[in-house]
Amino acid sequence: MKRSTGVKAKVERAAIELFAARGVDGVSIGDIAALAGVSQGALYRHYPSKEDLASSLFRTAYLRMGGELDAIRAQYPDLMTRLGAMVAHFCALYDDDPALFRFMLLAQHGLLPRLGPEQRTPVKAVAEVVAEAARRGEFAHGSVDPVAAAAAIMGIVLQTALFHVYGSLTGALSARAPELTRAAIAAVAALAAAA
Repeated sequence: MKRSTGVKAKVERAAIELFAARGVDGVSIGDIAALAGVSQGALYRHYPSKEDLASSLFRTAYLRMGGELDAIRAQYPDLMTRLGAMVAHFCALYDDDPALFRFMLLAQHGLLPRLGPEQRTPVKAVAEVVAEAARRGEFAHGSVDPVAAAAAIMGIVLQTALFHVYGSLTGALSARAPELTRAAIAAVAALAAAA
């Protein structure tokens, strides 16, 4: 049984590295098996196809991130501290495992639609933080669409990460967390002022 678990972990890590570097479409089962140091048959014992592997990896990581953001929401009392902790968390995830973050960032357009509407995603977690802040009256100029605010907040962080992926920005993303948080707060405030 331990051997099987080791094979699965090797396959998953190899797939993440390759998907991050070449995209899901640019990788074959043979590429993954070779990098993992396992046979293609061993890979197929865990995943029936490359697409199932990619979908499973994305689902697991994306929903785990949603849960982590929910935990942050429960830990902090207001919009400013919650967003600061969430932005810092996104940046730390990027710094700690850039291949996984890059895979999720670049593969989301093809894999995100496979998640059901009932799933607790990072978008829902961030939108809920904004909705709670609106209910508590944290916006001086009224309310804001929580989903539009989540898009602005996540866009600030994810676009910065994308620039880092392609080499336009360098250094640890975590070092940019305070300025990204200020930009996210400013974006939400602008949306509230426009409402």
